Amino acid sequence: MTNFWRSLFGLNGAAGDRTVVGTPEGIEVKDVHYIKDSKKRLTALQELHNRYSGTLHADKIEAVYHKTKEIHSYLIDRRRVHELELFHLQHTDHFLNTFTVIIDAHQQHYAKAAALKRAAARADGIIRKVASVTFRKDRKEVKAALQANRETSERAFADLNEAKLEVPGLTIPQISINTYSKIVYLRENISGGLVSNEIGFTSSPEEKEAFIDYVSERFGIDSLAYLGNAMVFIPTHNTSPPAEMIPVIHWNGSPYALILEDCHLFPVRTYRKSR
Repeated sequence: MTNFWRSLFGLNGAAGDRTVVGTPEGIEVKDVHYIKDSKKRLTALQELHNRYSGTLHADKIEAVYHKTKEIHSYLIDRRRVHELELFHLQHTDHFLNTFTVIIDAHQQHYAKAAALKRAAARADGIIRKVASVTFRKDRKEVKAALQANRETSERAFADLNEAKLEVPGLTIPQISINTYSKIVYLRENISGGLVSNEIGFTSSPEEKEAFIDYVSERFGIDSLAYLGNAMVFIPTHNTSPPAEMIPVIHWNGSPYALILEDCHLFPVRTYRKSR
């Protein structure tokens, strides 16, 4: 009885030239999974086209989908399923992988940019709220705090004068924008490797835009402009640090010198030497 049921459902012996219901006539059982994989690739091409909707590549990807579908039908009708699998391995898989990586990177970039803009908007809202509410000088709480701080400063200053100690001054350094030298900075690519880039006063608009994007991501700030590079003595614990060429940006109404390695910003005043 067991042999009867196995023979009835085709479970005995090799596949031979048996066919499967729902597939073109003459397709062998061993080729069915190739056909299923081919259909999955066609579905993947459709989904890729949807992701590129509204871009310059949308029509091209749609054309690739229709051409691949024609090849799929042509080879299956002629029972050349193995050739269909080879075609997908040599062409379709590479196409899907390449354009998927491109759209993933593109969407990740804009997702980061959108996140930075949202963070900047929240920060701007907080600053406006603090400036407009908490620190209004006409409020009695603010007047009391300012008066207390002034009295504290007067007492401390009197103690310093009595002790004959110097009070350090807080000044903003004035720097000169270098108009010819470029510096190197490193950006991480999609695969996690480091790519060397140069930036300077004479860099192209595209190079400056790329540097602005890099600073926005690294420092978490937005709405800035690149001014150039300048020689600056970096504040460190060293009593006489060497001067370094570092980039200078304009952000939030003021110029800042950037320390890329430590993600530090220092306010500066700039002037340009006459040529």
